[in-house]
Amino acid sequence: MIDEYHVTQRSAREAAAAAAFRPPAPTRERERRRVRAAATLAVLVLAVLGLASYEFVAQAGHAQRAAAAAAAHPRGQVRAGTMAVSPATPAAASPTAAASPTPAASPTTTASATTASTPPPRVLTVASVAAFGPGGTTDGDNPQNVALAVAGDPATPWYTDWYASPDFADSPPGTGLLLDMGRTVTVTSVRVSLGGEPGASLQLRAGLEATLAWLPVVAGASDADGTVQLQPSAPVHVRYVLIWFTGLPPTSAGTYQASIYQVVIQGQP
Repeated sequence: MIDEYHVTQRSAREAAAAAAFRPPAPTRERERRRVRAAATLAVLVLAVLGLASYEFVAQAGHAQRAAAAAAAHPRGQVRAGTMAVSPATPAAASPTAAASPTPAASPTTTASATTASTPPPRVLTVASVAAFGPGGTTDGDNPQNVALAVAGDPATPWYTDWYASPDFADSPPGTGLLLDMGRTVTVTSVRVSLGGEPGASLQLRAGLEATLAWLPVVAGASDADGTVQLQPSAPVHVRYVLIWFTGLPPTSAGTYQASIYQVVIQGQP
């Protein structure tokens, strides 16, 4: 009995010791899960670090290649018909390209084209001069001295006849000078130099036939003296130019008379 008791007690103590040193089953399972989670986290961290390292190395290599290309081919250098532009600056955003003027906006080009299409007027040569009255060249005033009207000497002008009234009230309605250009020309202006007192009224008439009805009025002046500029509103293409007096200035003798010592016609031949 005593031996059996000792055997029973020893078995109980051994079982208790074994139970004391044996880790419980749930604790070991939690440890294994923690180990697996830590390993998984370590793998993820390593993967993230590897990807970040790859992106850094790739960007550094791209920047080095771009810098080498920019150093080898500066922006604006033309090679093989193509402009080399820095990758960091698009060609469309280049300030130099945006500020470049276009040929169409060049003021010099526009002014040159205008000058070429519209040459400046020049003094035209008169073929012949004749005294002209209401009936034409057959009844003009002082016909023998008409050359003095274009001679340019104020001391020896051409004179009209003298009249009793300034507006030809009791005479034919006007008198003047007909200038024949010899061919059709373009007239832009006529400068008439008058002698005597102020008060003349005159018309600039022009046309293709030497009759009063076919010489329409294109410009005029009233109460004129000295040099008078007669300019049509637009250039006229004519052969004949008529300086036609409709009013005469007074003279010291109490009559009325006009005089001309120079006529200059400008335009294009």
